[in-house]
Amino acid sequence: MTLRNLGPWLLTRPTFTQRLDAVVADALCEELGNCFVRHHQWSNIEHDWQYLLLSASVLAASNEGACQAAALRIAQACLTIPDTSDHRRDSAALVLDTLANHPAIALAVSRALLRPGLEKRLPAPARIEWTQRALDHSIVLSNDSVLRVNHFQRRFWQNVVAHEWVSVSAPTSAGKSFIMTRWIGEQLRGNPRAIVVYLVPTRALIHQVETDLAAFLVEEGITDIPVSSLPLARTLVPGRGTVLVFTQERLHILLAAVPQLRVDVLVVDEAHKVGDRQRGVLLQHVIERVVQINPSARLVFASPMTSNPEILLEDAVQGTNTAALTSEDVTISQNLLWVSQVAGQPRQWEVTACIPDKQVPLGRLTLPANPSSESKRLSFVAFAMGGLRAGNIVYVNGAADAEKIAAQLYDLSGPEGEVRNSDVDDLIELARRVVHPEFRLATFLRRGIAFHYGNLPLLIRTEIERLFSANIVRYLVCTSTLIEGVNMSCRSIFLRGPQKGRGRPMSADDFWNLAGRAGRWGREFQGNVVCVDATRPGLWGPDGAPQRRARYAIRRTADVVLGDGSALLQFIEAGAAPEIAARRSELEYVFAYLVALHGRYGSVRSAPWARRYDEALLGPIAEAVAARAATLETPMEVVERNPGVNPVTMDAVLRYFRERQGAIEELLPVDPADEGAVAAYTRIFVRLARLMTPRLGPTPGRSAMLALTVVQWMRGFPLARLIAGRIDYCERNKRPYKTPEVIRSVMEEVEQIARFEAPRALAVYRDLLQLHLTALGRQDLVERMPDLSVLLELGVSHLTQVSLIGIGLSRTSAITLSDLIAADQLTETQVLAWVEENRAVWSEADLPALVKREIQHVLTARRAVA
Repeated sequence: MTLRNLGPWLLTRPTFTQRLDAVVADALCEELGNCFVRHHQWSNIEHDWQYLLLSASVLAASNEGACQAAALRIAQACLTIPDTSDHRRDSAALVLDTLANHPAIALAVSRALLRPGLEKRLPAPARIEWTQRALDHSIVLSNDSVLRVNHFQRRFWQNVVAHEWVSVSAPTSAGKSFIMTRWIGEQLRGNPRAIVVYLVPTRALIHQVETDLAAFLVEEGITDIPVSSLPLARTLVPGRGTVLVFTQERLHILLAAVPQLRVDVLVVDEAHKVGDRQRGVLLQHVIERVVQINPSARLVFASPMTSNPEILLEDAVQGTNTAALTSEDVTISQNLLWVSQVAGQPRQWEVTACIPDKQVPLGRLTLPANPSSESKRLSFVAFAMGGLRAGNIVYVNGAADAEKIAAQLYDLSGPEGEVRNSDVDDLIELARRVVHPEFRLATFLRRGIAFHYGNLPLLIRTEIERLFSANIVRYLVCTSTLIEGVNMSCRSIFLRGPQKGRGRPMSADDFWNLAGRAGRWGREFQGNVVCVDATRPGLWGPDGAPQRRARYAIRRTADVVLGDGSALLQFIEAGAAPEIAARRSELEYVFAYLVALHGRYGSVRSAPWARRYDEALLGPIAEAVAARAATLETPMEVVERNPGVNPVTMDAVLRYFRERQGAIEELLPVDPADEGAVAAYTRIFVRLARLMTPRLGPTPGRSAMLALTVVQWMRGFPLARLIAGRIDYCERNKRPYKTPEVIRSVMEEVEQIARFEAPRALAVYRDLLQLHLTALGRQDLVERMPDLSVLLELGVSHLTQVSLIGIGLSRTSAITLSDLIAADQLTETQVLAWVEENRAVWSEADLPALVKREIQHVLTARRAVA
């Protein structure tokens, strides 16, 4: 038996597994500290460290994730359990080095758990092996610098150098973002004219990735290639490379503006989101467009812990070198803990560790008070385990729940939880001025408590994340934005019956993606995933609370719908009726996608992925799509430019234009600055709600309210002004309201209507109206219609504000600063010059401190590039 095969065998031996369980339990009890009373069997345990560390050295040589996880557990336990000798701790560090886990070694040194200078203390043979491992896990870059990497990162580099398309699956903490960023740097050194697109799953991630990439390029001396998140044609300069950080929506906007955009490198982060319903279909659509335009483009797909990353390579152009990489490399231990109430003792809760194939009771936890309501069970357990220590994330199912749980944690923290910090004071000022004086976040921050959901203004959200990472905010109450890509780790995550969307239990893949945030590599030795009321029937969905990590399969939304061919066929043959789509929206998304493919290739059978399907399944669908497409009055280029929108409803809008009597000018969308804009967009929303997009209504009164919000958003109104206007409306009309509910409602309308439904619907409306006006010979009216896509995406009203966002400012800072600038058509170069030359104007103005700090940060970053 070879050393590499000995590890899996060792995990089957009861003698070893019993000792491993004991050391894991002991280390977990140390991790939990004084918050609970450990059971007697875990008190005063004597560990055979010589045997355990020898076993760990064997396990660390294996490529199997279970073996590496066991080795890591033993090494970390030896370092953190009190009274182990320096000699044993040196041996534990050697195990970590074998695992290429250098951040954990550095963390042990920083916490005085390991003496500095380990390499010098090693005997000659061990020092040689240490040096050899360092060489094996080093990458020499084209600028002669050396990159120290872990096992996964080394394998990624080997694959991405040798192949054009690579799909990788690895745990959240494996270091995917780090190594992909370094590879992008190498691509730009090799081809300074390259167009690189980095796709992220949500807007919440755009600013973070854009900032990180820009800072990295400066550090690497690559200062002549800009990083941008603006989907504008002018961002692209012929002959100059550019890095674009987009969601699929922004890439679609740019492809519409630059139909032959030639992308050289496409990186798709969280690539499993091709299964994310409508947005998944759009993601697949833009990837296919990029490859259609440039078949030689290099693609990298990254997903967390998926079982079939190779599925994303199936549609590569024939002859393309592809590689799929699945890694189980473990960099940090993650503890899955079940916490359940003891029968008859409401304040006593049993803490159980879920170790592979078994559950190990650790001890009991005492809550600060009886959890008299359902919501208190989550917050009380979180506080009992977290106390006033930092690094706690509490997952909840919605924005209102986030504020309620934050309020409970605020009360539990008491006066001793008060935080005195100038950065917190600045965030409180920003929250009150940018949102509302009564915004509850401002109160909770005083005791190190914050909530975080996707509708929050970017500047507030990023500052919350920074303060949490700096251990100033102790508890962060989050919604599903944490699943969808926010790169933020923690010490412990607390969940109770988690859902993703109301009434939809969280899937196993989303749960483990979220759990991957537990444990900060290089900052913690382990992370805790705490399932509250884990044994309660019905709370955790039909399968109950998760017990062990499992990989999950990537399933494209289009494949899922096509796989159920009968339902799709029935939908198409029934005329793709909107009333059916309202019940099964995925049928509409995929139907629209297939019609666009039919227009692009002449038949669905000719699509790049068609070879994956049997003719018996795909043939009838292709014929039905062709028959329905033949009846459409809407041109195929309009269908393709608007993916996900039902072409049948497009026809309904086009027929309305052709059949309508009255002044044609009344159909025109207008510049949002026009004094009649609200009335004009109310009329448009009423039409669209009836014919195509019900969410823009359904009543004329609702359409009017949404039109007001959308127009004010495009005019660049601050969020606080939108909220104040809604409250004023309620008061004038004597409608009862609660300020927190109004705040959340306006934020949701901005995100879901102004930045999603309205852009989609208005893009179709504009395309169809342009078609109708052109047929009538009214080019004069076509030229009067504004392009609203960027105004809606960014929430700005003129070029100067777009340029301020383009240089790196958040919308909040861009809108605030633009009030001081008279000119409304400044380019990015011109706004930078204005900010530099008018420092006294903005630095002495009554602007929030965080706005001033962001302006200064952008100036500093731009000087570094210059």
